Amino acid sequence: MALEVVQFLVRKFVDSFAEEEAAAELPFRAHFYDVKAELEKAAISSTNADELRQCLYELNDLLAECRMLTSRTNTRPGCFSPSEAWRSNRVKKRVIAVKRRVLRCVESDSSGNAAALEEDSAAAGFSRWTSSWLEEGTIHGFDQQLAELESMAFGADCGAGGLTGVGIVGMGGVGKTALAQLVFNSPRARRRFFPRIWVCLSSTACAGADVRKEVLQSMLMALGLEEEVILSMDGGNNLGEMVLAVHEQLKGKRYLVVFDDVWNVDGWYADVVGRRNASPTGDEWGERLAFGLPKERGGVVVVTSRLEQAAETMVGKSSLHRVQPLADGESCWAIFMDAFSKERRPADLTTVNNMKDEIIDTCGGLPSAAKALGDIFARSLSSPASTSSQELSKNR
Repeated sequence: MALEVVQFLVRKFVDSFAEEEAAAELPFRAHFYDVKAELEKAAISSTNADELRQCLYELNDLLAECRMLTSRTNTRPGCFSPSEAWRSNRVKKRVIAVKRRVLRCVESDSSGNAAALEEDSAAAGFSRWTSSWLEEGTIHGFDQQLAELESMAFGADCGAGGLTGVGIVGMGGVGKTALAQLVFNSPRARRRFFPRIWVCLSSTACAGADVRKEVLQSMLMALGLEEEVILSMDGGNNLGEMVLAVHEQLKGKRYLVVFDDVWNVDGWYADVVGRRNASPTGDEWGERLAFGLPKERGGVVVVTSRLEQAAETMVGKSSLHRVQPLADGESCWAIFMDAFSKERRPADLTTVNNMKDEIIDTCGGLPSAAKALGDIFARSLSSPASTSSQELSKNR
């Protein structure tokens, strides 16, 4: 299954880039072109399939992000407001990081040096960017798990002081981020918590002051601080100042914070819901993320991660919710059809319906696989120049 999904994702990226390549103002086009050239000649195998799949999810998201950058209105080409410049710089870093990841992945597989790929993961980094935005009607099969999570997160004690921690854990693509988005955007969350903050971490989140600053900068941006104020804290050893600033912005409020896609954590991230009566002074503010999260009004911290140990470190073992693949094949089919129908192009629905059982089996209960297959089938079956339905069926 992994090899076939990667082949679909490669085709989707190449086709999407071909559509964007004609636009001279597409940001970072040279980097995308380099990745495209490598992917077109790469040998996809069981050694690199999982890594390439994650990279390709990110590449397709980045193309969409760059498309949004080029659609800015009321600005001259190359002119950015401070917030746009901030965003453009972050996108550029992500493009370069995933490019390095793809190149290292392909080179390591061709040389058989899997250890080099693993070692390079921290240095090159990989950023699967997420947001709190929830596309209505495209998430299926999570009703029971959402009810369980809401019971954990919004129990009777969550407003009585102290923080409630919830860790959502499970394999890649199983729907952890989708569940966190459902919790974040639920009517109960909207009624009970202000502010609500979404912070995306990734496998670039290795131990180190720079990454900790990125986490704090994201929180301060979400809290509405001016870019100039945030940037003024970026030089030197100002971690304590930034933690204190987060604390002051959240003090006296009942808030909800989601830390999505947590990977590598150290003692700085530990026990974010504890230390209720801690009173740090001076440089002690920078020692723990927990010091930036006041506890007196109550609130919720949600952590998602593939690594149980990472989530456990932040919220405790008793607060974990383990997400399982969807047992209901119809839910995967609904996700597939949502993605398939989104393209709004004429397509061979008969062929797709005839392949329903194969598609559901290929998804393996993973919502992300269902969505990816829907996207690519829509392009493949609606384009005369692409692979025929018979060839697609043969490749299954």
